[in-house]
Amino acid sequence: MNKHLPLFILSFLFYSFANAQNFDVRKLALKSDVILLYDQDSIAYIDDVINDHTTEHYYQLKAVSQEVKNNASFKFNNAKLRYLVENEDYFKVYQKGDCMSIGKAFDNVKRKFYGMLFLQKNNKQYSVIGIVQNDDPLSAWLELIKQIQAVSTLEKIKNLQERYTKSIDWFIDNNTLPDENFIKYYKQKGILKTDTAKLNEQQLARAKTLFFNGNETFLELIASTNQTEIKDYYLQKLKDISFQSEYEFGDCLRFKRISTMLTNDFNNNYDDINRVLSDLLTNELQNYEKKPIMLHLIDLIEKKAYQIGTFSASKL
Repeated sequence: MNKHLPLFILSFLFYSFANAQNFDVRKLALKSDVILLYDQDSIAYIDDVINDHTTEHYYQLKAVSQEVKNNASFKFNNAKLRYLVENEDYFKVYQKGDCMSIGKAFDNVKRKFYGMLFLQKNNKQYSVIGIVQNDDPLSAWLELIKQIQAVSTLEKIKNLQERYTKSIDWFIDNNTLPDENFIKYYKQKGILKTDTAKLNEQQLARAKTLFFNGNETFLELIASTNQTEIKDYYLQKLKDISFQSEYEFGDCLRFKRISTMLTNDFNNNYDDINRVLSDLLTNELQNYEKKPIMLHLIDLIEKKAYQIGTFSASKL
């Protein structure tokens, strides 16, 4: 199943016909000008990368089994049909659904609650493509406004290289990473040669400083720089966990994931005895039983008994 299928289609596919009442067939049919029955082998999925923040998604029909409804004289003829994707073409960020622009009493003090609408103009029409609302005070919204204003300055930059560079600055300033669409676009335009963001010296220095001060968000950005330095950072994290008097499940899981990364998943050997030992850390062992396993794995990593794996936040 294509990962970009709209939500209403996903819902439909997961219901049997016996449970069809779980979505409003009437409303969906009335809102549709065309309804087509098709064989799944006769449909293709097309992603069209437009720029560094937009990918348009299309279906392309090769054949139609039956026109269930056609009020628009629609002719498929290998038509490309654009569909909207959540977090790409529209955004829903509901955190406190009952708190938009109304006053409520807390400790006998009436407070205002705020929401933010994002509108898109199409010809002379405006459409809501995003809404954010919660019960944060106005001071919290000011930070969001600041971020939006910074993005607005990027939007005005015409030179692609300059826009790319200042966009990376924005990502670092706002503690986030470039997404796949961003990377694909600048690779498509020749700014990037690989599937990894490229940083200038100043950006790399900032990202490394933030990372080694504990902000592991930027691991992906510095992963190809100094592997020994990064290895030593995570080796110390393993030692810090092992020195604890008690281990929570999260501690053991993090230890296991870091040790897996630092040993290239025990050289990708699923039968390796040390891999089996690492799996035991998240089982129901006592603390005194886990500590020797941790110390043993740390010793193996220090002795370079295994290759270092690829550094990636997704492994942690």
